[in-house]
Formats: sequence, C-alpha cells, structure tokens
Amino acid sequence: MADQTRGDPRARRFFEAAEPLLERFGYRKTTVEDVCRAAGMSKRTFYELFRDKHDLLVRWMETTINDLTESWEASLSPDMDPLRRLHSFLDLYVRMVREHSALRVVVEDLDLMRLLGAHLDQIRLAQLGGPVDRILKDGMSAGQFRPLDPRSAMWIVLGLLDTVYLLMPRVMETPGPLEDPILADETRRFIVSGLRATETDTRQVGEQSRSGIDNPQGTSGHTSPERSEHA
Repeated sequence: MADQTRGDPRARRFFEAAEPLLERFGYRKTTVEDVCRAAGMSKRTFYELFRDKHDLLVRWMETTINDLTESWEASLSPDMDPLRRLHSFLDLYVRMVREHSALRVVVEDLDLMRLLGAHLDQIRLAQLGGPVDRILKDGMSAGQFRPLDPRSAMWIVLGLLDTVYLLMPRVMETPGPLEDPILADETRRFIVSGLRATETDTRQVGEQSRSGIDNPQGTSGHTSPERSEHA
C-alpha cells in the first residue's frame, strides 16, 4: 500500500486535508468522512488508497517525515563536518515539530502511540534514525564524537528529543522548548556535549592509532621465543 500511495497526487490531497483536521480535532475525533469531505474526494477513492484511518495516519507520517529529511539531506554541503551536521539535524527536528503540529498530537497521545506500535518505530528508524546513525559514525571517524555505540546513541538522541519537545510539555503542563528558548538551548547543549569527544578521548584514539602503526601485527613488542632461538 505504501508504494501505491507514495507519489500519488490523490494521496497527497488526502494528506493535506487530514493534517489540519488532526491538529484541530485529534486522531480519535477525525473521521474518514471528515477527511474525504475536506479533500473533495470520495470514500471509494480513499479506500482504494488506504485500508482505514490508521493506515492514512501511518502513510501521512511516513510521507511528511520523508519529504523533510530528503530535502534536508539534499541541502547539506558536502564539506559539512559531522558536528555541524548534528546541529543541522537538531534544527530539522525543531522545524518538523513546529511546522507539523499534527505530529505532536500523535506522539502526545500515549494510547495512539501504542496503537501505532512497530509502524512508528519503523518510520523513525528509516527516516530519522538513518541520518543520525551516519552522523554519529562519521563523527567518531573524524574524532569529533567520543567512542560510542551508534545505534544506542541514535535511539537516546531521538528519545530525548521526543520526550523534551513532545511529552514533557503535555505531562508537566509547562512550556516546552518550542516556547522556551532557554530550554531549547539547554537541550541542544546536553545532546552535543554528551556526544562530543573529550581531550582524553582524542588522546586515547591518537595513542591507539600510533600503537597500530608501531605494531601493525598487534604483537606486544617482545621478541618471541622462536625468534630468540633463530637470532
């Protein structure tokens, strides 16, 4: 179904009609009839493209996030280092939740999150996790980020962003980073500082590199008994 709807202009019309309804009324109160009416399309056309409202929501999220990440990656300069790419990704995330508040409605609804389940994880992993994973790996190779497990760090970064930007404002009933620039700045600093290599990390990597050059076969530097006998 996803391959059939991707790029289909009829699906785009349904997506454009559904987003403001989701923002205003939420997922539960938005009906297929409402979406069809707003799109000026028939229910028959809707069900040719989507199995149900749940399927519409999943495809809309997939398309929206995919469009944003594709245009973002295309805008990156080839010589942009990993640290600047990380900052750029954080800018992308903020723009995504600011410009598409329906995404905030989805993530803020814990019951809906459970309903989406694996679909949401697959979308996040494919559309957002991939770029973060590449940034982290490139950052370690460049010595800008400390040694870490990229997949674990990727989930931590995305989980922290979702929690601070989407969940905490709702649970705590206080302004989130979109409204509080200090909180936004501290969140960014927390993520970047947690990933950046320290002087100790850089020194250890340098020592390991020099050790590899001095001892390419991984030997300890001691003469083996066999060699001693032939010397």
